[in-house]
Amino acid sequence: KQVLTATERGRLAVQETVQDMQNIRGAVQRMSKQVKGLGDRSLEISQIVSTIREIASQTNLLALNAAIEAAGAGEAGARFAVVADQVRKLAENSTQATREIADLVKVIQQETQDAVVAMEQETQAVEAGSASALRTGDVFKDISEIAQRSSELAQIISKSATEQSVNTESVGATIKDFTGGAVATQKATDSARSTVEEMAKLAETLAGSVSQFKVA
Repeated sequence: KQVLTATERGRLAVQETVQDMQNIRGAVQRMSKQVKGLGDRSLEISQIVSTIREIASQTNLLALNAAIEAAGAGEAGARFAVVADQVRKLAENSTQATREIADLVKVIQQETQDAVVAMEQETQAVEAGSASALRTGDVFKDISEIAQRSSELAQIISKSATEQSVNTESVGATIKDFTGGAVATQKATDSARSTVEEMAKLAETLAGSVSQFKVA
């Protein structure tokens, strides 16, 4: 009974462990999906940054050409040259900013990729643990069935032993009766043998007497 109780507790504990692992696996999969989504967004950002970089490069080239044209226009183009120079500087700053953003996006992409790989490995580990726990649960189930069968066999053996004890007592009484009868028979046999011996002696005595009678 104690074995049955222990195995049942073990089986329930394994079921709870499997359920917990399945919950963890679900959480890891959801998190992995979110991280993959972040990686996809970072790719979109990278494409946008690339577009901004191209625009900044073209703007810088246009500002440079405008400054050259303004310089050729003399005093009339002096103000325009100042504006063109400011546009060129803005384009250069934009180009520098896009470089920094691109570098940051690369770092984010690498980290998200590493996180996805780690989560996939964690998911595999959880699945392996869940499978192991299920196998353990099957073992507990087998043990419980064996213990149940053993308990039933023990009850059968106990019942048989009780019946055998009763039968043994009955046989013992029979043997006792038989032994008593055998003793009585032995006594009667001994008595009959003594009687025969006495009769033999009497016969010998009688034969002797008859022999003496014939001689006389």
